[in-house]
Amino acid sequence: MAKKKEKQLNLPQDAQPLDGCDFCMQFDYDEPHVIGASADSDGVLELVIKSYLDAGVTFVCPTTGKKLRIYSRPLTDTGRSILEQQTEVKNP
Repeated sequence: MAKKKEKQLNLPQDAQPLDGCDFCMQFDYDEPHVIGASADSDGVLELVIKSYLDAGVTFVCPTTGKKLRIYSRPLTDTGRSILEQQTEVKNP
């Protein structure tokens, strides 16, 4: 059986674990909205969007009606540039 690949965490340098936390989303500079919580440092909020046309999620601010949409679309020049930068970082 193949060994399951361990996921890499995308954390800021010198990130300190929180012993309990709110998971928040924020539209522009509006008040943050708590969308989840963890009682200890093992908490995780994971959002997975597969590479299918228009697969995604939309969040709507309950007070302002602003929408935050995270979705997939066909690869563009901007996306290709990001992929090239990631390859350069991995293979200097």
